[in-house]
Amino acid sequence: MSLFDINGRTILITGASRGIGRSMAEEFSKAGAIVYGTGSKEESIDWMKDTGIEGRVADIKLAGSMTHIIDEIKSKHGKLDCLINNAGIAVNIPASAFKEEDIYKIIDTNFVGMFRTCQSYYKSHKLIGGNIINISSILGLVGYSLSSIYSGTKGAAIQLTKSLAAEWINNKFRLNAICPGFIDTDMNKMIKDKPQVFESVSKGIPMKRMGEPKDIAGAAIFLASDASSYMTGQVIVIDGGLTTIM
Repeated sequence: MSLFDINGRTILITGASRGIGRSMAEEFSKAGAIVYGTGSKEESIDWMKDTGIEGRVADIKLAGSMTHIIDEIKSKHGKLDCLINNAGIAVNIPASAFKEEDIYKIIDTNFVGMFRTCQSYYKSHKLIGGNIINISSILGLVGYSLSSIYSGTKGAAIQLTKSLAAEWINNKFRLNAICPGFIDTDMNKMIKDKPQVFESVSKGIPMKRMGEPKDIAGAAIFLASDASSYMTGQVIVIDGGLTTIM
């Protein structure tokens, strides 16, 4: 059996309605995994119908929203092999213009929701062990204009990953993070809609292009497989070389 074989493994991906989350769900399914994906609204998971991917509605901002899904998977399959925390939101707002509701919406989704989902998985699998992949961002590693709260939550996601990796290692949990760079998704639509900005961003990346969602899926499959069995508390950066020159 290949070290990278994930056939038959159960995978839960939050924020699988589009972009990176959808691409991961599709690629994991192609590789033979049993995939569950969440979206915040019923219509956001419509694309999963007839694909073999199990769609579930969950708003991770709400306490306990992921607990029943994790328990369902455990009850049906015996174990959730890997949790991928991908759900997140981003806005381009000057720091001086943030309203309270904007601040807490981002924090509650990108950080608190991620923590609660990790916690629910741990409580359910404390005696079994598990594997968590948290999707952060290169903006959790470097500063960038108009991204103050978003960058803060993504930096927090990295430190959460490292801290939980240390705390839960004796319960046979592994936690690692992936930091995508500029990826061609709806979240970066504001860049593509401005040709001069898009050209400037693309030229600034050593590989001279924005990444594709599938560029993240390969690293996620690696972290979900036995090929990464000796890895925990680590961060994989996938950004076309951008942070090497920042």
